[in-house]
Order: sequence, then structure tokens, then C-alpha cells
Amino acid sequence: MNIRTTLLAAAFVSGAAIAAPVKYDIDPTHFYVQIGVSHLGYSTIPGLFKDVSGSYTYDSDSGEIKDVSVTVKIPSLDTGFGERDEHLQKYLESSEYPEATFKSTAWKDGQLSGKLTFHGKTHDITVPVTKTGEGNDPWGGYRAGFSTAFDLKPADYGANIEVAPLVKISVSGEGIRTDDKGKKEAKK
Repeated sequence: MNIRTTLLAAAFVSGAAIAAPVKYDIDPTHFYVQIGVSHLGYSTIPGLFKDVSGSYTYDSDSGEIKDVSVTVKIPSLDTGFGERDEHLQKYLESSEYPEATFKSTAWKDGQLSGKLTFHGKTHDITVPVTKTGEGNDPWGGYRAGFSTAFDLKPADYGANIEVAPLVKISVSGEGIRTDDKGKKEAKK
């Protein structure tokens, strides 16, 4: 084999390695799980879960997202009004069910399927996912961001919340490629 063939083969192999699916850890400071609940039909009350963690694997060539694992701490819900938050924590029984989790099972045509566990019960769901962007960040890392929105009926999970029979869920955020985390932490 001559030098030209060897270099061409090396370039092909290194290119293939770059295109492989890559794991990302959710950046908790740039990952939002928000809710919207109708208030008597007059307005929509927003809320934000402030404690979210997880990871996913993303293949930028195929667009496939897999191995998604997200954990939301229910007591971290903030609607901007302390008394309402206290009432919601009672309705949600967050002392007994402190987490909601999602674990993916399949990806097809921009739809992510998985198991959502909320209020101690697990159901299969499928949600549309949109890539919002990807690229290098200013700290030497590489990020990829996604969003989704879907409706949740708490009663389907055994949480009979009369004031919130339907909850609109909106998720938007980004993850940091795990092989870049060391670079970012070294710069701090």
C-alpha cells in the first residue's frame, strides 16, 4: 500500500469516528422544563422546574436521538407565588413522589418514544422533537439543543388534580458533549 492510499484510509477512518453518535450531559443551567396550567379558563399559569438532570446520545449525521434519560425533581417547581407552590406540592404529593423521569425507547422521523414516570406510574409516550442548534461554545465545549411540547393529563398517572386536569409541558435545552466536559472544567 502506498502512502497516498494509507492517508486516504486514515482520513476515512477518522471521519467515520467523528460521525459516530456522541453522548451529551444535560446542562442544568440551560435546560428548562416548563408547565402551563389553565386558571379557571381565564389565564395560563406558568411554572418552571428548577432541578433537572440527565443525558442523551445524539448522532448529528442521522439526527437520531437515543438513550435519553431525564429526571425532574418535583419539589423544584416554581410558579412565582410561594403559597400556590405549596398547594401544588400537596396536590402532586411530592414528598411521596419527588421525581418524574423519562427514558427513551425509540426514535423515528423526529418522534421520540419512551417511558414517562410521574406520580409513581409509568406510561409510554411519543413526543415530537426539534433540533434548535448545535456547535462550539465559548468555553471549548460542543453543545446540541432540542425542544419539545406535549400535553399531560395528571389523572392518567393517578394524580387527580382538580385545578389542573390538563398540563401543557414545554421542554427546551441543551447538552454538552461529554468528551468536551474536561476541557470546559479545566478552563474554570
